[in-house]
Amino acid sequence: MTCQVQQLSECPHHLEAVANWIFQLWWSRRYDSAEVVSAWLRTHTQKDKVPYTVVALVEGSPVGSCSVIESDCVHRPQYAPWVAAVFVKPEMRHRGIASAMLQEAAAIARRAEVRGLYIDCLAATAPVYEKNGWKVYEREVGDKDSVVMLRPIK
Repeated sequence: MTCQVQQLSECPHHLEAVANWIFQLWWSRRYDSAEVVSAWLRTHTQKDKVPYTVVALVEGSPVGSCSVIESDCVHRPQYAPWVAAVFVKPEMRHRGIASAMLQEAAAIARRAEVRGLYIDCLAATAPVYEKNGWKVYEREVGDKDSVVMLRPIK
């Protein structure tokens, strides 16, 4: 299995799949339709510039995505930018796909002259980010099981 990771701006025909994932997992409590997510993702059009989304492809089919956006933690508006909406299809997990996406997100951040990427995640998922260069920055932010992590970009 070969995984290729591209910016959504390079494969816009996968926008609908990514929008549906984000809507179903995170946005359906706030909005009635995935079209709101699609409109938001359409702002991720400039290559190597925040905001952006990366898409993992296996045999040309999307299997995961993550976004880099200005703000993703209401408790820490002073930090930016953030990795958000990290998703890998359940049947494709534990194959290094999340790591490939996170590494590409960091490479793009470097080209965009970003100095660090933050993520707000559950403490239970922190090891995935730690093995990809993130370190716990703050604990119990907002939710007692939440940590803010930082990946310096060099």
